[in-house]
Amino acid sequence: MAIKGYKMPLETKDLWSLNQRDSSKVTVPKLLNQWEEELTKAKSDQNLSSQAVYSKPPPSTINHTGAEGGSSPEEVAVLLSNKKTAPRQPSFLRALIKAFGPYFLIGSAFKLLQDVVTFVNPQLLRMLISFTKQKGAPDWWGYSLAFLMFFTAFLQTLILHRHFQYCFITGMNVRTAVIGAIYRKSLVITNAAKRSSTVGEVVNLMSVDAQRFMDLTTFLNMLWSAPLQIMLALYFLWQNLGPSVLAGVAVMIMLIPLNAVIAMRTRAYQVEQMQYKDARIKLMNEILNGIKVLKLYAWENSFKEKVLDIRQKELNVLRKTAYLGALSTMAWTSAPFLVALTTFAVYVSIDENNILDAEKAFVSLSLFNILRFPLNMLPQVISSMVQASVSLKRIESFLSHEELDPNSVDRKNTAADFAVTVVNGKFSWAKDDPPVLHNINVMVPQGSLLAVVGHVGCGKSSLLSALLGEVEKLEGEVSIRGSVAYVPQQAWIQNATLQDNILFGKDYNEQKYRCVLEACALTPDLEVLPGGDMTEIGEK
Repeated sequence: MAIKGYKMPLETKDLWSLNQRDSSKVTVPKLLNQWEEELTKAKSDQNLSSQAVYSKPPPSTINHTGAEGGSSPEEVAVLLSNKKTAPRQPSFLRALIKAFGPYFLIGSAFKLLQDVVTFVNPQLLRMLISFTKQKGAPDWWGYSLAFLMFFTAFLQTLILHRHFQYCFITGMNVRTAVIGAIYRKSLVITNAAKRSSTVGEVVNLMSVDAQRFMDLTTFLNMLWSAPLQIMLALYFLWQNLGPSVLAGVAVMIMLIPLNAVIAMRTRAYQVEQMQYKDARIKLMNEILNGIKVLKLYAWENSFKEKVLDIRQKELNVLRKTAYLGALSTMAWTSAPFLVALTTFAVYVSIDENNILDAEKAFVSLSLFNILRFPLNMLPQVISSMVQASVSLKRIESFLSHEELDPNSVDRKNTAADFAVTVVNGKFSWAKDDPPVLHNINVMVPQGSLLAVVGHVGCGKSSLLSALLGEVEKLEGEVSIRGSVAYVPQQAWIQNATLQDNILFGKDYNEQKYRCVLEACALTPDLEVLPGGDMTEIGEK
């Protein structure tokens, strides 16, 4: 595949077919089902927490002085319980874990096995060095130890690759499902929610934030694997060097608060940076969509300064984040060397009988080398978790937006007389906004052609949106029989040739292609163009 890709560009047919379980039509519904369960549980818990239990006490036969009285007291409703606990919030993290956690745990099992196998080699190295000191030991024992060291390293590599395969697949599935969930949500949120969620924010959610989940999944197991490897390495180092290993532990402990402070500051900078990024993308979209107006009024420099100003603020935050990342990387990169240096120095200093021979030195260095990877990866995983937590809150907030009522339009109407029916319709763009359409009554017979005409702003687009269920229905009934095709005035084209825009990925059929050109009356236009239907279009 690599050689073929070097010789010619790879196409879809050159790649292997995707597993069914990894396709978007499987992963996206899997995540959406779990998210719907979270929303349902949150709503039910919220309803239960808002309920108060009342009870009527039995009529008392004793008055307030303690004497018996014949008069029955007033019945008083007593509030037994009114729990004011915070309602359960839907958790997007729980939905991700339920949807993709079981498959990810298989990779975790491989990682655990790999961690155990990793510590076999230092013990084999100890036995091999001990073998060289024994003059009467048979040669086959030394060859066996060398072969076992090779086989252990080979087995460790195979297990590690299986672990990463499960992690990569899980990460890609998570990214695909998150993008699908965000895209689906953007189609059904209310108009009031669209005001708070800009196009730039949605683009960032599907590109930047979804990618962060994929990046985190690759090394997420290091969150528990790194402490496990560190503890096992310290245990074997204790057996090899004794209490002097505590000096190395002290060096590592001193680095933990530094990394914690860096992580907190990095999280704050991530939130600030994403805000600037959303604003910049929103402004760029507005500039590109209205580039003709900007050119006519010569506003290029003015808007250029606005974009550069936002970008400069974003770069300042990124620079601070990079400085913190460099400081964290420097601290943890030097950690294994500092730990080894401190441990050996203390070991030799505390007792004259402590001799740092070849066996102790090489076995200890082997264990310190094992420590290097978890110590280097742990700050990166923590940093990725900080970034992913910011993205998690952003995605969770977006997916929690209120949706349009899918039942506002009755699509199961079996009446054969009318294709579209609106009875006493009253609609608004948002629940809190004043109605834009009042007392709408429309009856469109089957098979008829209807045109709605009127001056600008009279409500033509609002009426079509009401039929599609994209506005809030305050009163009345709307029913549609059959399927709906909506072609809005927002035209768009691909950045490709005119022919590619017409074919749209389908195979070229000369006869059918010419019929389409004639039906659309495009032939005179193509004759004017110097390149004909091979003219590049779509560039802004």
